[in-house]
Amino acid sequence: MNDKFFIFLLLITTVIISCRTPRFIYSPAPPNNPYFREKGESKLAAYYSSAVNENDLEPENEYNHGFDIQAAYAISDNWALTADYFNRKEKDVFFNYNRSLFDSSIVRYNRNLTNFGLGYFTPLSKDKQIVFNIFGGLGFGKFSFTDNGFDNVIAYSREYQSNMSRWYIQPAFNFFPGKYFRTALIGKISWVHYSKAKTSYTTPELEYFDLQFLSGNTLTFFEATWNMQVTFKNMKWFSLDGGLTLSSEPFDNNTYLDARNFNASIGLCIDFSRMAKK
Repeated sequence: MNDKFFIFLLLITTVIISCRTPRFIYSPAPPNNPYFREKGESKLAAYYSSAVNENDLEPENEYNHGFDIQAAYAISDNWALTADYFNRKEKDVFFNYNRSLFDSSIVRYNRNLTNFGLGYFTPLSKDKQIVFNIFGGLGFGKFSFTDNGFDNVIAYSREYQSNMSRWYIQPAFNFFPGKYFRTALIGKISWVHYSKAKTSYTTPELEYFDLQFLSGNTLTFFEATWNMQVTFKNMKWFSLDGGLTLSSEPFDNNTYLDARNFNASIGLCIDFSRMAKK
């Protein structure tokens, strides 16, 4: 009897989860983490970023990708400036078999964010093979999405747009185990403030998706990243860069407001100070 009851609960839970149609209010990005050890070093990098969408009912019709541009410069042996730009385009496809509201939805997102930061870095060993750095900064941008589908066979279309401002702290440990390989473990805490929302959702619809809570509030996100960088013997100014980033959810309880939990990135990085020396 207990086994049958457990199976029944499992089936009910699966149906409920499959019918959730969340709205993703945050996506992680590769952190701007320069591998600096002395004054004058620089970084200019471009990345392609992508992730698997959390909803996998129609994965061939979904996407989650974008690009990141990052720059940094060491103004002294311990201090550096950073700047970066983030852009994402995402699409989710949902089928809500409970038909409680919007029985099918196609949601398309557009996100952009520009950040500026200041950081401190210092070697933890005499040979400078381990370097600790901590950066902090501000970011400004927007996120928006369109929601199109059917509600009880009646077609509908909705839009939502919000300004974003972000404050962040980013500690990291950089490791230099060889001449041509570097790796880093990076943490990041972001406080994101949402404001000036514009929407065509009705008040009951905003309440259904918990969007009425978003505008005017600040949410906290925790991110962890493993980054790798490979350089070449005759081109030490040029490197291949890649990483994996995990992000936390904005709430402990079950709401319709979620964050993307994963981002993978790969890109090219140039150090103009090494190029000048070459």
